[in-house]
Amino acid sequence: MMDRMTRYYLMMQMKLKGCLEKFTKEERGASDIVAIILICVVVIAVAAIFRTQLLGAVNTVMEKLMNFVNGD
Repeated sequence: MMDRMTRYYLMMQMKLKGCLEKFTKEERGASDIVAIILICVVVIAVAAIFRTQLLGAVNTVMEKLMNFVNGD
């Protein structure tokens, strides 16, 4: 039984090592990360530019929500 478990453990260890090697050599994810960072920068820039309008809109929505919840 122990021999069987040892073989299974070694087999899984080799599979994991192969997966880790593939993961470290994969380059497709690098461009995805750059794209995500650029999208975040654009969203933050738009939020900074339209800060007052966004705050006004959020405040209006929250006031209406609170009035609805309170039954006013």
